[in-house]
Amino acid sequence: MKCKALALVLLFLPASALGFPLQSSNGVVNCTTFGTFKDPGFAGYASSDSNSVLVVDASLTRINQSDRSPIMAAYTLTDGNDRSYKTRSEYIKELQNGRQLIGFVVPRETIAKSLTIDLSQDSSAGEQFIQRFPDLVNLSNENVTILYYGILRSSIASQKKTVELDVSISNNGTDRMQLDAENFTLKDQWGWEYQSKEYDSSTRKGIKSMVLEPNATIRSALAFTSLSPQSRPVELVYRYSENISMTLDIDTEAGLGRSQECLDSKSAEETDSSLAGSIKATKARLAKVKKFNNSEDEPPRGRDEL
Repeated sequence: MKCKALALVLLFLPASALGFPLQSSNGVVNCTTFGTFKDPGFAGYASSDSNSVLVVDASLTRINQSDRSPIMAAYTLTDGNDRSYKTRSEYIKELQNGRQLIGFVVPRETIAKSLTIDLSQDSSAGEQFIQRFPDLVNLSNENVTILYYGILRSSIASQKKTVELDVSISNNGTDRMQLDAENFTLKDQWGWEYQSKEYDSSTRKGIKSMVLEPNATIRSALAFTSLSPQSRPVELVYRYSENISMTLDIDTEAGLGRSQECLDSKSAEETDSSLAGSIKATKARLAKVKKFNNSEDEPPRGRDEL
């Protein structure tokens, strides 16, 4: 019984935070990534049903601080399926000297894996290097897998903030699963709770009530309204039943600030941050828990692709 209790505690521990800002360097230039977000209207892009703009908030500075000359860099985004996307000059917005918003037109379902900083146009900036992005925040048990992709958008009107989160839910069980807005709660940094909103056809925001079939996966936006402008999303709580809930730590300002060594694009170690890889990772963890419990059951099956 003690073993089973311990396994349950481990299973329902909050998922790790995204850990921004991230840092990497080639020994001459430093790159700090403060976060990513999707903005359908970034730089005047006409949003479509299939594509959006993924924006990287980053700074690029020289280690030699006395050298204040602009850094000539080109950027390529790589997703979890190793597809690459180059940016254009109109999708790069200068915020301050060395701080930029870098936009990439990508499929809506894209999961960013890495950012390649190409410095071939700047003879004094050193070799190109790669900034790795964190794995997706995820949590899983025998019934459900939740993956958190990030904030779709955040807006303030009439002194009230609206936040939309991008998530996917997989039914790992053998029974049909009812899913609606009441299953999701957002907590801010003070522990204040906000209830998810049902889908609004006029604004096209929120999650639709549905029945999720066994082994099925749905990806949807969760809308939370009437937040204080000072509130910061910290935890997303999914209530599976009256007695069972799962909590994901989504606080991007936890700021692990971890340094990453310079990686050459040809020899960089592969990291699978795709939906398939994330689901497989959580299932592998669940399988270990079941083995720890001496269970003879097979690990839950679920869709690996959206």
